[in-house]
Amino acid sequence: MQARIRALVHATLAGEWFGPKGSQLPVATVLFHFSLSALLCGVASGHLTAYGYGVFALSVPLALATLPLLGELAPLLRGDPAHEWISAQPVRPAEVRIARVIVIAVMLGMMTLGSATAAALLAPDDMTIISRLLLIVAALCQSLCVAAALLWVQAALGERAEILLVLLQTLLFCALIVGTVFGLSWVHELAQWTAPREALVPYPPTWFASWLLPWDALTGARRELWVSLAAVLFGLATLAIAPFPPPPRAQRTRTPLSTLLEPFRRLALRFWVRREERGVFDLVYAALPAERDFVMRTYPLVAIPVAFLLLGARAGDPKGEGLLAILLFAPATYLPILLAHVPATSTPAARWIVDTSPISPTAEREGALKAVAIRFLLPLGLALALVTWTQGGLAFTLRLALPAAVATIVALRALWPLCVDRPPLSTPAADLGTAWKNEFTGILFALAAATTIAAIATWRLVKTPEVGIGIVALAVLIEWLRMRTPRRGTSAAAETR
Repeated sequence: MQARIRALVHATLAGEWFGPKGSQLPVATVLFHFSLSALLCGVASGHLTAYGYGVFALSVPLALATLPLLGELAPLLRGDPAHEWISAQPVRPAEVRIARVIVIAVMLGMMTLGSATAAALLAPDDMTIISRLLLIVAALCQSLCVAAALLWVQAALGERAEILLVLLQTLLFCALIVGTVFGLSWVHELAQWTAPREALVPYPPTWFASWLLPWDALTGARRELWVSLAAVLFGLATLAIAPFPPPPRAQRTRTPLSTLLEPFRRLALRFWVRREERGVFDLVYAALPAERDFVMRTYPLVAIPVAFLLLGARAGDPKGEGLLAILLFAPATYLPILLAHVPATSTPAARWIVDTSPISPTAEREGALKAVAIRFLLPLGLALALVTWTQGGLAFTLRLALPAAVATIVALRALWPLCVDRPPLSTPAADLGTAWKNEFTGILFALAAATTIAAIATWRLVKTPEVGIGIVALAVLIEWLRMRTPRRGTSAAAETR
């Protein structure tokens, strides 16, 4: 039995961390978590008591563990794509569950140790060695509880109400962004926390920070201490039961959103999509939103513009109007992550339908690009424009939303060759980690700076709705001329993949 479990664990970890050149442990990820935690804790440690520092320090691994569990590690909690293959092997279901639990524990431990170790090393001077070790143990136990809670959420909502799961992930991601922005500003408040508050705070770091209190001070923290121990028992019991959801089933391609976008799809097919691009356009338009990994990794990132609203984006004052302008240009900033996951699919073998068709790479790229624009960027842009309308009125929205839409399409064309290095719907999501390279991170930072400058410049220079409409008219004319211009080397047979 132990040999079979070891084989399953090794095979799963090999799929996550081993590459063609040998072992590729997530050293970069651990170092990033260590560096970020060291930066934050180094700033805050000199101003906080042991308990306040514990709350602050444990908030960092909480965020850094929740984000991967909502993103690239979500398949570990949802369902094993190799479930059918493993089930055909001479292993028991209990052994499969135990192996998956061990894999989750190992990967969570690797991610948590980086940030927790930095927090322990930079703890206030009055914290003993025992307290620093307890801080690391508390961070590991907290991550265990988070994984257990998300496992139940995945089991309850994954198949029955996926839209609710996406909404939950979006809200959590939004909370993490706002917490990151305001985190250091709360240090002054935490400096007054020498013990738990009178009322129980529904925030795990306040529970697990009670482990850092001296023995004679635990009397006032019995409630938090018992809650933290109950949370650990809950996590252990959950992993023992292992309520993994069943393997994901095929998703419907007909959704309420696709119904609302149907008129826009027909208009695009009539006036924007060339005849040779229509097959790929329809495939990406219908199939990509049905890819569970694509949805779970990209949709919650809509929380980024939502966080802008919570941070004070309001019309009527210069600061609020500037934030609304940045909000409308946010889809362009969101593009690299969206485009990096366009190749994601759980059925890469189905690519033969496209690979054996007489279609050129240029037509495939253009069809997929236009499908992404209509299916994902258009509804996001309309939603942000509606929010801006409620905050600043129609004239203000037309001034900024129309140029922002043009800027998003321009960014889409410019970023596609940089971020999409594989054909659409061709690669398992777990194999897309190579997209997160140093140059990809550089693209994100450069794009964020460029879109911010463009948003502020548009807000300052575009003073009337007529100018915004004129910018869109010019962009439509340029796109029409592009459509009318024959492509060089138009023969599909002449182009090689």
